[in-house]
Amino acid sequence: MKKELLKEIIERKEKKIEFAIVTNLENGESCIFEKNKSIDNNFEKYKEKIISQFDKKKNGIIEDTNIFVETYIRPIKVIIVGAVHIAQYIVNFAKSLNFEISIIDPRGYFASEQRFPGIKIINKWPKEAFAEITMDQNTALIALTHDPKIDDPALQHALKNNFFYTGALVVKKRTLIDVRGLRNQDLLMNKLIKFSDLLELNWEEDPRLKLLFQ
Repeated sequence: MKKELLKEIIERKEKKIEFAIVTNLENGESCIFEKNKSIDNNFEKYKEKIISQFDKKKNGIIEDTNIFVETYIRPIKVIIVGAVHIAQYIVNFAKSLNFEISIIDPRGYFASEQRFPGIKIINKWPKEAFAEITMDQNTALIALTHDPKIDDPALQHALKNNFFYTGALVVKKRTLIDVRGLRNQDLLMNKLIKFSDLLELNWEEDPRLKLLFQ
């Protein structure tokens, strides 16, 4: 790999720019690919296939070619809403995977540097806190408080902004449920009916479950 290309790669990684290194395995030529930007002339005829591979955020050889695409995506961001006891375990796990972690909780006695050393803590309500976090489709949100005044605005925000993962603790069982992909009230209800069968949860009597999309 040429020195100039290596410098460009380092610069993009430091700036957290999403890109890919495209290499012709037959002759060793490489270039940097960024979406919505022009590509090296030597790879122009593969551009559509490179874009398709890049959008999948996967590394690999493009089918029926000698072109290898290695993608570099922004670090996954995990937003934890609620600095409860279980959050400490989730933080430790997320840190081991090199995720960027933020904790939102207006209750300062829960969300403190002492309990979560080295973690970005925002002692504000979710709507205010989101203004301080840069979010994209590599963002995940986990709501843990069981308090609809805190959890529900956060869940609404995550679902409306297409976070790649959105999770919440159910009310009666300390089990994390996945609510990604829910886009309207009917889908939400259908999903929770299935969970209610498994977790003995009566969604009709639980106002928290009805507030998510109000």
